[in-house]
Amino acid sequence: MFTSIRYILICALRDKLFIGLIAGVLIAAFISSMLGGTAFLEEHEMALSYAGASARLMLIVGLITFCCFHVKSALDTREIDVMLSRPISRPKLVIAYWLGFAAVSLLLVAPTALVVCAIGPQSYTGFAAWATSLLLETWFVVAMALFASLALKSAVSSVMACLGFYVLSRMMAFFTMDADSLYNTANSPLIMVSKYALKAISAILPRLDFFAKTEWLVYGVSSAGQWRLFLLQTLIYVPLLLAAAVIDFNRKEF
Repeated sequence: MFTSIRYILICALRDKLFIGLIAGVLIAAFISSMLGGTAFLEEHEMALSYAGASARLMLIVGLITFCCFHVKSALDTREIDVMLSRPISRPKLVIAYWLGFAAVSLLLVAPTALVVCAIGPQSYTGFAAWATSLLLETWFVVAMALFASLALKSAVSSVMACLGFYVLSRMMAFFTMDADSLYNTANSPLIMVSKYALKAISAILPRLDFFAKTEWLVYGVSSAGQWRLFLLQTLIYVPLLLAAAVIDFNRKEF
């Protein structure tokens, strides 16, 4: 298992993933500082929010792309077959892959948090919540990418499915709020059905809008319940995705 984790870290180094994403985060922070300087009020707060949001998006897209293409490449080049020839079970191999991707995520989130900390968060409690939830969000995302890359046939479709799911989970609060506002102004059956359908979907899907809120960097965490929201979701959805990946991987024939 540790050999598989080490192999994923070596692949990340070989593909220049750390250099590329950390350089992108630094560029995003520089551009955010420039954009924040154009504001009439709260220049520092705006730059901080821009930096946090852009860094999070860059990490998520980079990790999804790396995970999906790496797993598909391992399947196409029969590297998975070589790993399975060793005394390791399929469930352990899936867990090892996720742990390897989680280690890559940790090595990327740590310098990203340092960059944001260098900008100067207004609340260090909020900064701790933001950094912790960003790490947990990347762990959730790599679990989702691992499952998608094993279940779907191409790396491109895996990336697109993960990005679509991520955007939907991130914007679910906006969709439900919009449905509520439409329901208050119009009572047509279609709008009522749409509202309850969105409520049902939002109750099942993970709510990634509870992770890495940039407002925490400025205003801090308002209640302990905000910590519980992203911690509980991580404890629920990451094992579910890994279990789904194990079930799908066990069904494959090599």
